[in-house]
Amino acid sequence: MRSWWALCLVGALAACAHAPEPSSALTVRRLAVLEHDLRAFTGTRLATLEDVERELGVLEELRLAYLDTLAVEPVPRDRVLCLVRIAELHLDLGARVRRVPYPAGTTDVERRAFDDVLSQQALPLEAVGRGVLAQAVDEANAHGVDDRFAKRARLYQRIHAGESLGRAELALLRSELGARTFAAPRTLLEAGRIGQRAARR
Repeated sequence: MRSWWALCLVGALAACAHAPEPSSALTVRRLAVLEHDLRAFTGTRLATLEDVERELGVLEELRLAYLDTLAVEPVPRDRVLCLVRIAELHLDLGARVRRVPYPAGTTDVERRAFDDVLSQQALPLEAVGRGVLAQAVDEANAHGVDDRFAKRARLYQRIHAGESLGRAELALLRSELGARTFAAPRTLLEAGRIGQRAARR
């Protein structure tokens, strides 16, 4: 299964090679491997606070791997992709932290206290995610990048601001949810909520 996804992702990146600044072969391979790891990360359900601590360690490993790629990648399109993925790592984990199940047998008061603990864990993640999104948008604007990742970064910003989405943004949201390569984490787009608005209903 991993090999199949890697081939799909390599193909998706290679298809962009007609652009004026094609991705390097090394970047294509790095992003394909990272994409598999990101999918595993965002697909992990958190059941306890111990799970949160474990996932924070995984996030840091992935963040550093994307930063390593970013540090040597001159192509603006790929730099925007890396920044969007770093932002998504943080925002996705923040959303999953806010939805950790309550311990069995807790009272309403204990549940409110538990939500406060989760919020304290999620807020720094969300702050970093929003900051990196802003960097991605700035990078895209500076270099005239207007691909799906630049558009996705702007879409996240609108969702976080609680702005109503127009027909074009809704079409983009549906397209990203159905994407087979470099798909957005479902925690962020499926419910259309980011940050504190992503807390349990």
